[in-house]
Amino acid sequence: MGGFVLFRTGFPPDSSAVKVTNPRTMPYSIDSPSCEEKEAFMNHRERENYLYQKKCLLILFFLYHQADVPFDAITLRSFGFHFDPTCNFKVIVHSQHDHYHKYVVHIYDSNFGLNYVKVDVMGNVNFVYMENIYDNREDLYSPEASLNVYYDGQGFFAKGYIEGKQSDFSSFDFDKKGDFVSDLIAGTEFSSLNSKNKSAPTFLLWLMRLFNSKLHSDLVMGAGINADYGAQDWKGLLAALSTEFYNGNAKTSEEVRHYVGQELFTNSMVIKTSGFDMYKTLSHELYEFKEAKSFNDPDSTLYRCVDYLSSHPGTTVITYNYDTNLEYLMKKRNLRYCTIYDENSFVTKDSVSDIYHVHGLLPYKKNGERKFTDSLIFNESDYYYLYNNPYSWNIAKQLHDFKFNTCLFIGISLTDPDMKRILSLAKNYLKFNFIFLKKEKGYSEQVYKYITLYFFTFDLLILWIDEYEEIGEVLKEI
Repeated sequence: MGGFVLFRTGFPPDSSAVKVTNPRTMPYSIDSPSCEEKEAFMNHRERENYLYQKKCLLILFFLYHQADVPFDAITLRSFGFHFDPTCNFKVIVHSQHDHYHKYVVHIYDSNFGLNYVKVDVMGNVNFVYMENIYDNREDLYSPEASLNVYYDGQGFFAKGYIEGKQSDFSSFDFDKKGDFVSDLIAGTEFSSLNSKNKSAPTFLLWLMRLFNSKLHSDLVMGAGINADYGAQDWKGLLAALSTEFYNGNAKTSEEVRHYVGQELFTNSMVIKTSGFDMYKTLSHELYEFKEAKSFNDPDSTLYRCVDYLSSHPGTTVITYNYDTNLEYLMKKRNLRYCTIYDENSFVTKDSVSDIYHVHGLLPYKKNGERKFTDSLIFNESDYYYLYNNPYSWNIAKQLHDFKFNTCLFIGISLTDPDMKRILSLAKNYLKFNFIFLKKEKGYSEQVYKYITLYFFTFDLLILWIDEYEEIGEVLKEI
């Protein structure tokens, strides 16, 4: 077979292959690269290749959505006993006529030397990177049996057959600038396209239903999950503790930070030698606040999350919160749960959900019990220890679930560099995770698009909301 195939292990390291197949990503002269330059190039090329493959997957899903394939009819396979070394992955579709169709997906980084006739086989899906495809659209090969997707990094032409029907889809019919794929990532609605699929009215909802129906799922919760109750988010919690610690003296706070940085407690010894009872203050901020909304309010975000857990038994919860608000609501509704907050926890099989407090647990009025206070990951030294210990249960759980499960991130801003590092290590180009983010008043739509494209590099698709109440409505739709 001609051409060069992009496989999950990346390109071979020889410079001749690089020079022929991927000149658009070369950041240095190939004649005499230094070791540092070559390593930087390899890392850069690996990132570029990964995003290219990820976008190809998104395009393929979009084409299935447009072909009215139900979300629960699709299964991805990365392995088969009839192994084709040129195959990136396979897609099994349970057709509406109760047949199973197998698609063998090939992702080519170049059309150089590609024999279009040889790869024109029924069931083949061939992604081919080509420059200036809009200008050369009249010369694109039209297959007789396969589906060819010609892609220049932004727009694409799809020619051939999918689910027994001929496709001649051009993204340029909807975006003359050729930035259609970025619009897909950003969730831009194409009103003339969204009604094509009977199993989901929008493409983003179709994707969420697909992954949640096929994979184990996680709700990943941050401090924002309690925001509509009136509780502090993470920044607010830090500010409240800082005020308490420095007795409201902002000048002292700034003078200390001049030497130790912007972290609230950069050194645990500051806490131990000052006589400050951090855990008492933390417990107060977590539980003794003026409620803006009752915990039993069925329209609260956390209550809707419990609705989701009740209707999706077996869903895991990963929470960065120290409180037991989720457990309280689960208990109120007689839903069995299992709480894990240290490496000695006992995980049972009969729970509706396992709740992993990966940064520790501080139940109400338990701030004097060391088994809970010792579990907390709070100050800078705690974070350093945890995130430099890749074999800890906390890190292992996050790495596994981010990589292999479908994760819905709720109440998390993702400004934490340690979490982004874990997401980078847990990337899997055959799946997506999803995150809810609230829009801020006065921000331009271009800002939201930039952020969406940035989060895509971490395998995350954003569901932008205007109010927190919308999260519960989306969860009901999955």
